[in-house]
Amino acid sequence: MFDLNLVRPFLSVYKLGTITKAAESLELTQPAVSSAIKRFENVLGYPLFIRMGRKIEPTPNAHQLASQLSMALELMDGAVASEQKMIVYAGINAISMLPEMPNIQLYESPKAEQDVLQDIKLNKVDLVIDYNLPRDSGLNFEPAFTDELVLMCDKNHPTIQDEITMQQYLEAEHVTLKLYRQNSQIVDFLAGKSLSRKVAIEVGNMTNIIISTQGTNYVAAIAKSMASIAEQLGLKIIQPPFYMRKVNFEFTYHKKYQNNATHKALREQLKVLLNKPN
Repeated sequence: MFDLNLVRPFLSVYKLGTITKAAESLELTQPAVSSAIKRFENVLGYPLFIRMGRKIEPTPNAHQLASQLSMALELMDGAVASEQKMIVYAGINAISMLPEMPNIQLYESPKAEQDVLQDIKLNKVDLVIDYNLPRDSGLNFEPAFTDELVLMCDKNHPTIQDEITMQQYLEAEHVTLKLYRQNSQIVDFLAGKSLSRKVAIEVGNMTNIIISTQGTNYVAAIAKSMASIAEQLGLKIIQPPFYMRKVNFEFTYHKKYQNNATHKALREQLKVLLNKPN
């Protein structure tokens, strides 16, 4: 019988290509991973990797074994998912719409798209609520909810009332979000063009945008789903003077969860909560 303590290090090294990265993903030391590989090779009676300079390459036997074990391990992980909290990544706008839920542990999504995809593949996260992630054949993508960006400024702004002109927008100083998709700022990405703004402050999340705009003459973009929070803190919401397409958020998850009853029930539950009228 295969020891799972040997299988997981083998599959991590196979997928990531190095013992160093595998050790990091498993939160083990490099010697521990190397030892597990050697023990697994002793059990099997044949080598799994050969060293090519500074790199290691899987043997033909390793390719065949990885294909068989990956599928078996994924089915096992999916079967026991109901016994533990689901780990869910989401943007702060989605998090702000969700109540306390005992069956999930929420984390704000990593900024980099590739970090999100890698965490799904390494089983660090069970479900991601995000938008415009790169397509991957090993993952499922399905609609979650739709949001859009609006503008906000302090309710006592000296020149901007209930509307903002394009000239006012370009002349104003802005608080922007340090979030890029397809190598462009989020507002530029949704507007479909580059907008020459005067950036006064760049922050890392939506909460800091609200704090940095409050009591100033700055203008900022915010998710419409968080508009009520901004208004409660003395900011007013205004429509942008240019078109921005809506943001279609998706559930992204490993294909092993496609038919898992617990995972499917969670997706349906989240979809209802995220699509409630404001």
